Formats: sequence, structure tokens, C-alpha cells
Amino acid sequence: MLRWIIWLLQGKGGGKGDISRLRFKVEPLRAVFQGRVLERYRVDQATVHVVEREGRGLYIIGEPELTAEEMQAYNLLMENLYYSLKPIVKMDDPMKYLETFIWETAEDVGVIDQVQRCFGKIKYYIARDAFGYGLIHVPMMDPDIEEISCTGYGRPVTVIHRRYTEYDWLSTNIIFQNEDSLGRFVQRLAQRVGKSVTTAVPFTDAMSREGHRLAMTYNAEVTLPGSTFCIRKFPENPLSMAHLLRLGTLTPLTAAYLWIIAEYRGFIMVLGAMGTGKTTTTNCILTMIDPNLKIATIEDTPELKIPHRSWQRFKSRQSYSITESRFNIDLMDLVKLSLRYRPDYIVVGEVRGEEIRALIQAAALGHGALCTLHAESPEAALVRMRSPPMNVGEGGLMLIWCFVQLTRTKNADGKVVRRVLEVAEVEGGEEKLTLRRIFTWDARTDTFEPADAAEVVRRSRRLKTVMRLTGWTVEELTEELEKRAEYLRRTVEEGKHSYPEFSEEIRRFYVMRRKGEI
Repeated sequence: MLRWIIWLLQGKGGGKGDISRLRFKVEPLRAVFQGRVLERYRVDQATVHVVEREGRGLYIIGEPELTAEEMQAYNLLMENLYYSLKPIVKMDDPMKYLETFIWETAEDVGVIDQVQRCFGKIKYYIARDAFGYGLIHVPMMDPDIEEISCTGYGRPVTVIHRRYTEYDWLSTNIIFQNEDSLGRFVQRLAQRVGKSVTTAVPFTDAMSREGHRLAMTYNAEVTLPGSTFCIRKFPENPLSMAHLLRLGTLTPLTAAYLWIIAEYRGFIMVLGAMGTGKTTTTNCILTMIDPNLKIATIEDTPELKIPHRSWQRFKSRQSYSITESRFNIDLMDLVKLSLRYRPDYIVVGEVRGEEIRALIQAAALGHGALCTLHAESPEAALVRMRSPPMNVGEGGLMLIWCFVQLTRTKNADGKVVRRVLEVAEVEGGEEKLTLRRIFTWDARTDTFEPADAAEVVRRSRRLKTVMRLTGWTVEELTEELEKRAEYLRRTVEEGKHSYPEFSEEIRRFYVMRRKGEI
């Protein structure tokens, strides 16, 4: 954080005379636009306008203006913040520190009256520029923004809005006017997350302290016309299975089927293109596993977040220097290492290479296994896994219990929705593997089939394996599916959608089950 403030000063000059010569100046974003306002709402001290103009969506930010007197006060406070160089990196609550700093410094430099009159605005701009994300502070603070992208200087920064997906990328009034300003911003962004970008190593990706995924490039080394960045935001509290059910991503019966498969340590592979919700769906499946069990998650970029107390989190380590590549620790290394921790489940965020073979071996040893894979269909997933660099044999593929295929599409209203396109089980045959469709989604009616638990049991071969493990009859298994589907349905109806609330409902389910109450 300290380096972030130091970088903030670089490239600025001037004295303490008139406003044009202030060392620290504020240039508020102004809400100037034409078109129909779809919604107007506040984000901190700023106002966001979602606008439709000629079929295009706009995300226009209006920040509070500062008078000359307020600008002078802001400059004095920022200079004192910079020159005090307090150990900000060690602060537990930066905003509490900021408030205390503003009042103490305002009294010391004799601007207490000015600060009292505009405290909200002063705090907003210091938080934005010293502790926040500068020009993109508002979309970063807006919980409805999913993604932020800048493809170069002189172009509007664009965003994906959760509630206006029919417009795809919304253009904002945030523009980096030249490569110099954008390049400095990208370097500050990298510094903020403990990384660096230089001419020698002109790209990096990282996870912010809030849990967002950042990718950025520097100058015109690998992207034209120059520096770029893209930020995929994740909600502070992950979506729960109740959210997916409420959004219609899948049905309670499908969720109950996946719940049973996961509970009895089947191997579930979640498929889909980028942005279809593979990681979210995987996370939701994990939240339905008994909270008393141990889960090891293995990722390149840590994204999964689960409520289990016995959660062992692994992440890979990669160097961008060829000479230092011998110190890399990849997913394959971590899958092998995770076996020494004796987890009940091993989860790989995304498989791309030989780590899939190690995960399959873990499944063969009796561990529950989940992973995601980029593939447009279960057939494409099988082809990809049979090919280099994965090179999975037919015996290994048979250990995969089922594929969950996700898609991202637009509904009849033009809204982008995510749906489980199909759930298919892998079956071994005399000559080759086959796929058995258990659930399918009808795009025309936006419905899922089957809706009957007995039909699911009839179709599924993997549930027959569960019957052998539990001693259930067909009737008892059907009743178990219906019971869990109803439990999930009731949880949604009661409005227990939040991640903590849903996790508590799952914990309660297992407690009642052990007592024989359910």
C-alpha cells in the first residue's frame, strides 16, 4: 500500500500557489451524456447513470465537484499523507485510519473548518486516490459490476453490469488520454497486488486483496496500441446453490442429484466456455458437502471459497523468468502433494495438462474429485482429454462419474443467463466409452427434463453405484432425491440465499440426518 501512494506522486509537479499548480489535484468524472436513463444510483459519494443510447449501453459516473478552497484542503491533506509515510501496510482498518488522519491533519494545518464542511467529499477522494483504484474506483466499488476492461489509451473503459447484460459491455466515461497515464496506472495496479510489469516482463496476472482476478500488460510490448488491463470481479460473499436455483441455472432435482454424487465421492467435471460460471458452480457443489469433511483445493489463481473448517488451500507458483523456471510449482506438483494431507476431496480449479492424470489417480484411490475444464460439450471434453498434453487413457476416463455442461446465452428478453445445458454420465462399453444424458435443458421453453426423481434413478448408472454403497433400494434412493430437492426448494423459498445462510442450512441438514430427524 505504501508503494501505491509513492507511485501516486510520480509524474506530478507544481507548487502550492493557485489550483493549477497544486501538487495533488482532483479531476472529477462528470456525468455528461445523451440518451435514456435506465437507472440512477449512488456508489459512495459518486452517482452512476446507466444509460441507453441508440441501442448501446453506457455506464456514466458523476463524481462530486470540489471548490478551489476544498481543492486546497485536499492538496494539503494528501501532501501530509505522503510525507508522513506511516506504515499503512500494517493497518487493520485503512478507512478508520484515514478518518483519524484527516481530522488530526486538518487541525494541525489549520483547515479544520473547511474539512468539516466537505468531509464526505474529501474522504472520498483521498480514499479513491490513496487507498482505492483511482479512476476506476467507482466500478471497483460497485457490487453490480462483474468485469472491467481497458483495451488501450484513448478508448473508454468498459464494464459488464449484472443487471444490464442485454447490452453486453457498457462504455464508461473513464478514459486514459495517453499511454503515459495508462502505463503509470497499470504499474501502480501491479504494485498494489504485489506484482510488477516492466519492459522486460510486460505482463502479469494476480489476485487482489478483495479476491478479484487481474490481468495487465505494459506498454506496446505484447499488446497494441499499448498498456491494457482486465479485472474480473468476484462478489465478497460467493453465490450459493440457492442463488443458482433462484436464477434458474439448474433445478432443485438436478442439484439434489449432484449433491448425492458429490457426497458419495464421485468424480464431477464441470464444463463450459469462459464466463459460463464453471468456478461458481463448482463452488456451489462444494458447499453441499458435509462441513465436517476435509477438502483440498488446488488453483493457479485462488477463487474457490468454501465454509469447511478442514479446508486446505493450495496455489501454484510460476516465474516469468526462464532462468528461474526451475522454481515453478505447478498443479501436477500440488495434486501429488495434496494426497499427503489425506483429504476427503481433491478439487482442481481448472485442468489443462498432465495434472488431470494425477487427479484421476486420486479418484481411483477413493478421494472425491471435482474440477473444471474448458470444453463445449462432454464429447469435446473426452476428445481433449485423450489428446496431448493430457493423454488420459480409456481406463482413466471411466473414473469420471459425470459431466456438468454449462452455457451462457440470452433469453427471450435479451438478458444473458447461465444454464446447465446437460448433465451426462460416462459409461464404459465393450468397444468405447459412451455418454448417458441424465438431465437436459430446452432452450425454447427454458425448462429442464426430467422433472421426476424416479426417471432420474432409472436413467442413472452412477446412482446405482450409490445404491450399492448405501444399501438403498430404488424406492429409497428416489425418496432421498425427492427429499433433498424439497429441502433445497424450501431453502430458496425461505429466502436463505446468502452464502452464510445457505451454508448453515447444509450444516443443519447433516446434523438432523445424524440424529435421524431427516
